[in-house]
Amino acid sequence: MTKPMAKLERWAVVDSIASQSFRELQPGQHLTGYIPGGANLPNAKFIYTSVIIHADVVRGVVETLNTLYELGKPSEEYRVWDEERRRSTAA
Repeated sequence: MTKPMAKLERWAVVDSIASQSFRELQPGQHLTGYIPGGANLPNAKFIYTSVIIHADVVRGVVETLNTLYELGKPSEEYRVWDEERRRSTAA
């Protein structure tokens, strides 16, 4: 069975919907973000995904239980958090 693919914008990685902190993009976590609107759905829709099964960081594709997500731009808050995390692990 082929999984549907959706574009995800302003995304972030969290461990739960109630989480106040970000996580590294890896299996076992969840994504939050916006599915851009289209002709039939003009407004972006906020989503919280099922658990991440596989993350291909190079291709920017994340697989969850039911869907493949093509990652667009991360949220500004997540981007800043990820840059700080990378700097602190490189030091």
